[in-house]
Amino acid sequence: MELFYRVSFQEVVADALSLVEERELSSKHALERVFRKVAGKDREKARGLAHAYVFEIEKWRAKIDFIINSVLKGSKVEDLDPYLANLLRIGTFEIHFRKVPPAIATDSVVRVVKERFDFSRAKFVNALMHSIENFDVERALKRLKERDRVEWLSVRFSHPRWYVEYVIDLLGYDEAVRLLLSNNRPQRYYVRANTLKTDVDSLRDYLEENGVRTALTPVPDVLKVLDYKTPVTRLDWYKEGKFVIQDLASAYVAHVLNPEPGERVLDLAAAPGSKTFHAAALMENKGEIVAVDYSYDRLMRMKEKMKLLGIKNVKLVHADGQSFRDKARFDKIILDAPCSSSGTYRQFPEVKWRFDEKKIKRIISVQRNMLRNAYENLREGGEMTYSTCSIRIDEDEENVLFAVERVGLEVLPYDFSWGDRGFLEIGDKVFRAWTHRHDCNSFFIAKMGKS
Repeated sequence: MELFYRVSFQEVVADALSLVEERELSSKHALERVFRKVAGKDREKARGLAHAYVFEIEKWRAKIDFIINSVLKGSKVEDLDPYLANLLRIGTFEIHFRKVPPAIATDSVVRVVKERFDFSRAKFVNALMHSIENFDVERALKRLKERDRVEWLSVRFSHPRWYVEYVIDLLGYDEAVRLLLSNNRPQRYYVRANTLKTDVDSLRDYLEENGVRTALTPVPDVLKVLDYKTPVTRLDWYKEGKFVIQDLASAYVAHVLNPEPGERVLDLAAAPGSKTFHAAALMENKGEIVAVDYSYDRLMRMKEKMKLLGIKNVKLVHADGQSFRDKARFDKIILDAPCSSSGTYRQFPEVKWRFDEKKIKRIISVQRNMLRNAYENLREGGEMTYSTCSIRIDEDEENVLFAVERVGLEVLPYDFSWGDRGFLEIGDKVFRAWTHRHDCNSFFIAKMGKS
């Protein structure tokens, strides 16, 4: 594969993995940054392969690190130089997951180590790679299962231990395993018709004509992609903004809120904008949506997308959703709160490794501040949706109870047409989707009001 970069394909992947870890970028955005520096006739082919590497290494990182840590003596992969650790992960992934001939995988990694570090480190990595090659993964996993079944699940299905423990407590052992399995399956794609430019029936006909087979879903303007000959992002209608890619549960939020043409709507955590844009379409570009986000860069990306989609009733505001106040109150509010993203592991496997209990407690504090602020921005008689892509009760039902008992909001009855109900005393009044049950992101929605 001919590329023009500092060293090799392995270095491209290691650079992207480092950006994912250090800057907390998604795999997609990390690769976008890395490939700004890449040229050559095989650039696009390399980009597709690099994305597969980064995505799969992040997905299987716990299992990969288990292999490396099993052959390291007296240290762990987490103790190594982060870049060196990522090179070892690449080598391990090639040998044990992609079945690359071990001599080729080892040589590729050792060459980068020589260039980036020194000869002694290259010698160390060479010896380590030979041990990794000869490591019997299944035998080691069998021994682990006998010692610690939760840790075995964590390694076998490559999820954080806290998550495994949490879903076993929440769903029971057998269903927890189904969820772990489902999180590792290929992502399911859904497309939403941009009703400012087309309708769902016309979209379905167009996709069919272009070799994309779809199915109807419980959300009226959303189609499930069953299979395709050409990726939907390469189709003209996608480039013309006639449809967007949006997860099924995410697209349900705007329908639950049901914004009407002419209303004033506030989105307190708007970027990347999918729910804002959906609300704008349901409002037929009439009325006003104030879209708030703390990230200026993400708001600028929203601005570009709005032009493509033909959205004209959205005002972008760079502010903190915990404290933003407008001169007048709003009829309706979308609060899709920042969360642990523990429902999106199938779509964004890198987020699995970003959260621990301490970080989740901090984000719950932010969620509660935003709920307080939503109350202050909502007019009497106004309605709001609170949603997260988290499976956790403390980010979901407990926050709704906090909003009722401490803030003054009330849970509004809503006839959810699909999905499951939730937990605690308000469980029958809220919505939950699960990756293993509904073939989309695990998701939570509650509809609330201010009397």
